[in-house]
Amino acid sequence: MKIATKHLENDKTVSMSEKMDPEEMDLDIGVMHFPGSLVLTVDATRSGHDLTVGVHVEGPCELTCSLCLEEFNNVFEKDFTLHYDIKGLESVVIDPDVRDEIIMENPVRILCRQDCRGLCPFCGANLNHEKCNCKETE
Repeated sequence: MKIATKHLENDKTVSMSEKMDPEEMDLDIGVMHFPGSLVLTVDATRSGHDLTVGVHVEGPCELTCSLCLEEFNNVFEKDFTLHYDIKGLESVVIDPDVRDEIIMENPVRILCRQDCRGLCPFCGANLNHEKCNCKETE
């Protein structure tokens, strides 16, 4: 998203919304996948040579459980604020910073549910759906 700073009035907030293509922003990483567009809503406020951008990102997200490796659907949602020094700039492109914020939200470990039992370390059975015949001492 490109914000034209040249025409922003001092201390007035301008709201904008735009759909983002996760594929174009190279957001398929780790255990988090975005099957559809993300909606980016911003409130930009200029104060002298400073630009403050309140950002809300929301959209469908597919996650992979760290224990049982099953995929499940969720909604990605994040609010954050960006700050820019706009002295001498006619516009600011916020896409790289938005991408960084989304990537930082990528969980290291995620569970499909709190009581996920995971996979049997011996036969690989999903213990959420079946009981295996392996002995715990193997």
